[in-house]
Amino acid sequence: MRIAVDAKLLANPGSGIGRYTTALLSHMIPMGHQWLLYSERPFNTSLVDSPRVLARVGDAEEGAVRGLRWSQLAYQRWAVKDVADLFWSPRHHLPLLLPRDMPRVVTIHDMVWRQFPETMPRRRLWLERALMGPSVRGADRVICVSRFTASEVSRYYPSALGKCQVIHEAADKNVALDRAPVGLPERYNLFVGTFEPRKNLPRLLRAYARLKDDDQVPPLVLVGGAGWGDEDLAGEVAGHGLQGRVVLRGHVSDSELQVLYAGAYCLLMPSLYEGFGLPVLEAMQHGVPAIVSSTSSLPEVAGDAGLLVNPYSEQELAAAIQRLAHEPELRAELAGRAVERATHFSWQQAAEETLALFETALAEHTPRAYRHRYLDDLAR
Repeated sequence: MRIAVDAKLLANPGSGIGRYTTALLSHMIPMGHQWLLYSERPFNTSLVDSPRVLARVGDAEEGAVRGLRWSQLAYQRWAVKDVADLFWSPRHHLPLLLPRDMPRVVTIHDMVWRQFPETMPRRRLWLERALMGPSVRGADRVICVSRFTASEVSRYYPSALGKCQVIHEAADKNVALDRAPVGLPERYNLFVGTFEPRKNLPRLLRAYARLKDDDQVPPLVLVGGAGWGDEDLAGEVAGHGLQGRVVLRGHVSDSELQVLYAGAYCLLMPSLYEGFGLPVLEAMQHGVPAIVSSTSSLPEVAGDAGLLVNPYSEQELAAAIQRLAHEPELRAELAGRAVERATHFSWQQAAEETLALFETALAEHTPRAYRHRYLDDLAR
């Protein structure tokens, strides 16, 4: 099977979908088949070292409208030229001009643009509105990263009900050798994620302000890349008098992130909306319990290894943080559950299920006339 992949986000491996794409390909490529990786921009990954991989890249600038031309026009031309058996997009949008007889699969991570459009940059919102619907309707199969996301997709696109399959994300098993991050307190709570509106960070900081005189509550470390939406977190910290209680760590390397997870007392993720919530799983692998929103996919991921809170209630969030700080036996119980819970998610299993879905989509499709035509041309 020759599988064409929208590999655009290999050029942004630190993003959630970039990490998803990299992890799945890292596990699927060694399992066989031929892989055709397409990107509008150059990317740097050891995946291209495999003899099973052919990479094609364009020269679009990041965020430029020109990139849309590459992903919608160039990708379909490349897929036909490379005689692809199937096209997979791991990032919500398919090339809409693919040949009708080429099977296609799309992964949907969330429906933020429908539920919380005000928390998205305008250009991303426009792209989701324009491309997700036709992509879902035109796909032979739709991968959803959680049961919650599958319910959202089926809600907004009833025609997708019979072709959605839930394949959970996972987390790489990385062992952190150092449990004392440089420049951080010995005991701290941790947030990991892009600094953007739906992560609910201003409300988290206001909850922390309620606890700033409680010495039992660990300081808060915020880790993540700058997002959008004028999130002035430094101003919020100063305004609430949280200097010394909140550390803005910003973007960190993957290895440093594992050290930070391993040393955390608790992970805090009070997001307004998540399609999966990978940091919860990454923390659980290190035996770190979580306080998460009681909404969207987060209860599905955290299971019984976390405390659920109303993300709109500063009081409820503050109470959960304080409770865990004052009840070490509860923290120990949740930590044990976290380790067990993490074993239910595996990239290897996700890769096997994804490949099986590709094979099903291909087997159910009509013979690909374009493939025979181009094979004949190559034979000449």
